[in-house]
Amino acid sequence: TCALPILVLVIPVLYIVLAVGHVSAGAMAADAGAREAARILAEDVERQGDAEHAVSLIVEDFGVETQPVVSSSCQACDSAEAMIEVRVSVRVPLPFLPAWLGPVGMDVSSSANAPLREVVAGG
Repeated sequence: TCALPILVLVIPVLYIVLAVGHVSAGAMAADAGAREAARILAEDVERQGDAEHAVSLIVEDFGVETQPVVSSSCQACDSAEAMIEVRVSVRVPLPFLPAWLGPVGMDVSSSANAPLREVVAGG
């Protein structure tokens, strides 16, 4: 009779810990993806596809089973102070929820800035 109240308390606490772990992994994936995409686009703003692919690989490496949304913008692109800003958003599904509930999860996002670099051929 003593085990039932303990189970009633332990199971929700374990689920909360597991859910926080999933959301934390999604937040770290979004952060790492934004930084990597900013680095790629700082070298060449035309490499949007490469940046999106890199973010997808990073999100997959963190174990988040969803497709990230990547957006970028360039501030003062025609000047020497040009900055690329990348924003990565990920919807992290919550564990063990049935499919009939629909896509239940937490949205996490991160952004990163990087100065545009002028790449000089041959050196």
